[in-house]
Amino acid sequence: MNEAVSKMACNILASCPLFAGINKPEIEIMLAHMKLERWPRQSLVMTAEETQQNFYLIIKGRVKISHNHPQNGHGLTLYLLGPGDIFNVISLFDGQRHDVTAETLDEVEALSAPVAEWNHWMEENPVFHSNMHRLIVKQMRQLDELASDLALHDTMTRLAHLILRHFDDQKSSTSRSNLIQDLPHEELAHMIGTVRVVLNRLINELKREDVVTMGAGGLQVQNMEKLLSIAEQHIQGK
Repeated sequence: MNEAVSKMACNILASCPLFAGINKPEIEIMLAHMKLERWPRQSLVMTAEETQQNFYLIIKGRVKISHNHPQNGHGLTLYLLGPGDIFNVISLFDGQRHDVTAETLDEVEALSAPVAEWNHWMEENPVFHSNMHRLIVKQMRQLDELASDLALHDTMTRLAHLILRHFDDQKSSTSRSNLIQDLPHEELAHMIGTVRVVLNRLINELKREDVVTMGAGGLQVQNMEKLLSIAEQHIQGK
């Protein structure tokens, strides 16, 4: 990593939640052990076999973490990650292979280091350990929400929840609304455990009811009250 790139990466890390409260000299020491990775759009970043090797922090672009059926190729997106997010959490803690794949949705830049190195930093730096813990809890909560949706709700409710979660994020200073906004229907379908043809039907239904619009900027909420009402109706089985 040359000096200019290293300086840029250091500035990015300083504003990242994972490194909050860690002074710049410490960040620079950690950065010296990291490698800057770049991948084009729709690249396979990490296979299940590689999960035991490296841990990643995204600094640009989006990555989807998914389970894929070995025979029919159908997939379920577990996480959709953007700048400041981390991946390969399970293998970081248990050192075992994790049966997931990581694929880029855009041109992606990430910082990587061996799993053992990240574990060393957590052992040596209580602040870093605490920050890592918060990010992991956040991912666990997202996975819990996905499991609840798949087990308890129909596809319309799952789609409404997906849109509502990202709409709420627009009010945040760390907005993640652009993570789903321009995704093709097939990718959105993977996020709620269905197929593209069903997702198309659901979005067309929401468009007919003037709940959402689909334009050049992607999916936009047009009527939040109606979207909340639809989600509640489906949850209550009305």
